[in-house]
Amino acid sequence: MEEFIKTLTEQMRCVKARAGVARELADHITDQAETYEREGMKHDEAVEKAVHEMGDPVEIGVSMDRIHRPQADWKMILLTFVLSVAGIFCMIPIYGPEIVPRQLLTMLAAFAVIMAVYFIDYSILGRMGVIAYCVLTVFLWIGKNFYFPMINGRVPAMAVLVYLYVPVFAGILYQLRMRGDWAVLMAIAVIGLTMFLALSFSSIMTSIFNMYLIMIVMTGAAVAKGMFGRHKKRQMALVTVVGLLPFVYVLIAACLNVNSFRVQRILAFLNWSQYQHEEGYLYKVIHDILNQTKFVGGGSLEFLKQYPIETMFSEMTPLVFVYLYGFLVGFLLIGLLLLLLLRALMIVYAQKNQLGFLVSMSCFLVIFLNCVEGFMVSFAMLPLTTTTLPFLTRGVSTALVYAVLIGLLLSVHRYEKVLTAERKLSQYEPKWRLRVRL
Repeated sequence: MEEFIKTLTEQMRCVKARAGVARELADHITDQAETYEREGMKHDEAVEKAVHEMGDPVEIGVSMDRIHRPQADWKMILLTFVLSVAGIFCMIPIYGPEIVPRQLLTMLAAFAVIMAVYFIDYSILGRMGVIAYCVLTVFLWIGKNFYFPMINGRVPAMAVLVYLYVPVFAGILYQLRMRGDWAVLMAIAVIGLTMFLALSFSSIMTSIFNMYLIMIVMTGAAVAKGMFGRHKKRQMALVTVVGLLPFVYVLIAACLNVNSFRVQRILAFLNWSQYQHEEGYLYKVIHDILNQTKFVGGGSLEFLKQYPIETMFSEMTPLVFVYLYGFLVGFLLIGLLLLLLLRALMIVYAQKNQLGFLVSMSCFLVIFLNCVEGFMVSFAMLPLTTTTLPFLTRGVSTALVYAVLIGLLLSVHRYEKVLTAERKLSQYEPKWRLRVRL
């Protein structure tokens, strides 16, 4: 059997795929040989017959080589390029033509990051998730204290950089698999620690809330897939309770502090016409612009100049773009982002490898949530808050973080048919086995 598997796997050019294929072949041959042994055949004869029925190892190996090899997702790469160029055009009305050289350099740097992450095996997160978490924490601490500028008591770059914790958390979840209920508690503890660190690095609550929601969903998905062993109902109940705690806290705080600034902002969002001269003024501006927007054809730049475009609209690029070029062009932009999200979702859905599923889902959720949130805020469908839209928000940090996420998605797809599904182990299955044949 060993010689058969060795000959077969030698025909496969992708070294990473050999171990998984060899394990599956060995399991298949062993199961078939045990069936023959139960029928009364001797062990050596049963194994020999099972191997013989497999066929020519060279021919099978060549077929496996065609299946288990890296693959490039050119559709996603093309969509990323088109959206990057579209993003530059969207920023010109807000920041002027002088933004083009800077954004072109940023786009080139982002594609360099995408390609670098694409060719790095994403499975390193499953082996070194805790180490990556510590390294990222040190990097963010150094960046906040010595490199990134502080504006109005905040470090804007940190609002997006903290999202890098999400794919690293996927690696930590993978390392905790099949360890029972305590692993779920450890995952929740890591979420709590991450929220504390993110709050210290970035005081922007939108990013922290988004990360919390994404990490809770990821933990729940891991529980649903049985990654932590038995007692899925109990584990899911625990994750659900923890996930609802922030909402309960916000509800209680709002009831106890009716006159607080945040409650007034929510009231202004719900009834902006009543507060249009106070907290609801920005909602009035958005509605005025949308009322002047045409379905086909552009609006007047002079109309926008009566508002502080750069300070107010720097996070509402879709609103300005739709007003200047019409709803039809805006729908086209939204359609391109939907295609990118759909492609990312297909990568998540296709994963049989647990680590690939967790990493791709983490990247998809970050991009999806920020896209939905960014567009809804731009069109006054959510209370105004800080958003970081992929491709449409200015900043090197924003571009590079989304480049890392897209690069990880491409890397997961690249090794989709290389890294096979993990063998499901029982929570109490021993790590070592000794087989004695008499």
